[in-house]
Amino acid sequence: MKSKLYFEAFSNDKDKLIEFLDKTFEAVSKFKNFQVIDKKIADPITKDIKTPDGKTISGWSSYLEIYADFKDFDSLIDFILFYTPSRIDIEDIKEMKIITKDGEIKYNKEKINLLLNQIPQAINMKVSAVLNIYLAQVKKDSKGPDNQPLTNLKIK
Repeated sequence: MKSKLYFEAFSNDKDKLIEFLDKTFEAVSKFKNFQVIDKKIADPITKDIKTPDGKTISGWSSYLEIYADFKDFDSLIDFILFYTPSRIDIEDIKEMKIITKDGEIKYNKEKINLLLNQIPQAINMKVSAVLNIYLAQVKKDSKGPDNQPLTNLKIK
């Protein structure tokens, strides 16, 4: 089952961004039930993002694209749940049928891709919510002059 998988990243350090995407590829390439056909890391571009407190952070944005062949649909689902790519595009599937006691339900390629992409989006929304709560608490607890502003954190 051939698929394209995308992992997006953002950093204030261009070199660390590329290093992070390389490490991401190293980690996901250890997954047993797929074969990597091709991979590429997009050239980083500058991008501004808004923080929850309304500030703007300037940095670098890029993505890792992996073209892979999964052993089966179960393997693809396992990969999505474990690695939560930013986007998934299945290429060589036409239709999927679910047979129920009352009949069958058919899903075309577009519907399958839409459903599969909802999985990591839901996971990432929950992780982001927890992270925002944590960062708000850290900001609230850090009152001294030695504490670094959250918008200037460096990726190490």
